[in-house]
Amino acid sequence: MEFAIKTLVLSTATFGLMLSVTQNAQAATLIPGVTASTNITGQSSPLWDLNDTVNGNGLPSNTPSLTGVHVPSNAGNSWRSDTNPTLGSTGTITFNLNGSYHLSGFTFWNLGGSSDALTRQGINSVTIQYSNNGGTTWSTLSGAPTSFTQGNFGSPATNQNPQTFSFASVAATNVRFTNLSNFGGLPATSDRIGFSEIQFAAGTKIPEPSSLLALLAFGLAGVSLGKRI
Repeated sequence: MEFAIKTLVLSTATFGLMLSVTQNAQAATLIPGVTASTNITGQSSPLWDLNDTVNGNGLPSNTPSLTGVHVPSNAGNSWRSDTNPTLGSTGTITFNLNGSYHLSGFTFWNLGGSSDALTRQGINSVTIQYSNNGGTTWSTLSGAPTSFTQGNFGSPATNQNPQTFSFASVAATNVRFTNLSNFGGLPATSDRIGFSEIQFAAGTKIPEPSSLLALLAFGLAGVSLGKRI
């Protein structure tokens, strides 16, 4: 009886640890430390930096968040391309999650602020894909949007409201935007594309296989110890 109880206690403890990892992986939280890259030529000014779309600049306290309004789009808190950008299937914006996560949604803030021309440069149509192997292969992200709402404009310059999306979670290391278009209606000499911010939601980082194996080994060791007691 003593052997059975001790073995049960050890096995239950291990199961609890593994269950905790699984539950934590499903808790919706902000994915930190996301980085971004693109093959679309950015505006010549270095202040329209793509990094400003993932670092929280323009959000409350300039801190990454899944909620909150974004200040009017401007150099230093948003990104937009050079004139006449290469779009369609050849223009891509790629987000590196810098880890493997149970990706379950994201919040997006389009371009907008002081003029209709600026809002028309925001991203309109898009195909969103994900990779679970560091960008080697890509799959369409089921349930993700295929277009975004045009940003706000007004005088004085208007803040941008969040557009929030959720979908069935997938294991992902990267997200990619392709088949991009803006809202049109601009002279070719001032045609651009851009957005203010994006922040991704998921459970906690997916444990490395070595971590799960360590938990399993601990459980098996407990069973073995129970047999010797």
